[in-house]
Amino acid sequence: MNKSYPSQHLTSGSCHLRHPAVRPRYRAAVQRQLGTSGRAARASAPVSPAIGMLGWIVAFACSVLSVPFVSADQVGVLILAHGGTGRWNQTVEQTVAEAQLPYPTEIAFGMGMHPAEVQQMQEAINKPQRRRVDRIIVVPLLISSASEVMRQFQYLLKLRSHGPWESQARPLDLRTPVVMTTPLDDDPVVSDVLVDRARELSQNAQEETVIMIAHGPNSDDDNAQWLAVMDRLAKRVQTKGHFSTVVPVTMRDDAPKPVQETATRQMRELVQQQSTQGRILVIPLLLANGGVEDKIPQRLQGLTYVYSGRALLPHPQLAQWIAHQVQTHK
Repeated sequence: MNKSYPSQHLTSGSCHLRHPAVRPRYRAAVQRQLGTSGRAARASAPVSPAIGMLGWIVAFACSVLSVPFVSADQVGVLILAHGGTGRWNQTVEQTVAEAQLPYPTEIAFGMGMHPAEVQQMQEAINKPQRRRVDRIIVVPLLISSASEVMRQFQYLLKLRSHGPWESQARPLDLRTPVVMTTPLDDDPVVSDVLVDRARELSQNAQEETVIMIAHGPNSDDDNAQWLAVMDRLAKRVQTKGHFSTVVPVTMRDDAPKPVQETATRQMRELVQQQSTQGRILVIPLLLANGGVEDKIPQRLQGLTYVYSGRALLPHPQLAQWIAHQVQTHK
């Protein structure tokens, strides 16, 4: 499944001025009238009849040639997300819309593991490619870089030679340069949102322990990287939220059963140990709500703790993070 978001700002009234159908001297004249950025001139600015007619001719030529109307320096944006239930996907779509990106934006859901998911990604990236954008900024809306999903995304975008599921899915057909940003990892915005989530449950922070529970990866090597990043987040949450202790743990929900059972035992032992020190707040380090958060209380059944199940999204700072990622890499 993929979803389109049109540019939030109008581009120039001309089509892509570098199209071969637009003769150089006409192109230069229209750019002088519209400005080098390609944005439309102010409504109050005088427009010479000759240039106005020239702009109309260029626009008509573009419509005949089916050339999309885009500015000369425009970029396209592709948001890649794991995907989940309808509620999960809708939350992501809402957040992307709130980012108010001034560029044509597409969202593709899926891990890139199956041909159908890759086809959806191809359809999503084809849209900005047809608009003849200069480059496409890809934002992986993932919790961690240390994941098979991230490596598969990179493989599909031809940013690495091999992917975890390369036998099931081939790289995308790319005709436009692609720039990929980083996942959330230990970005300060993540710790800010986690502090907000913990404060929603807190009564006396200095006497409370916060336990952050993430989905986690399958492999031990990836899990070690997840925990290292989460430990940095935990230190920030503890400092900013003034909590007694903040401890990270992963539930490794997709790993083989023995690994899941070990992770569950560690989660339970952690809650039991910390409960002797004071009140326990459990917060999920998950992107959006849509199912996985319900498994945490199942694994901690019978223990004493406070839990709301609220994921990172929705939160205004995450929309701002998306916009910042795009602007930084454009």
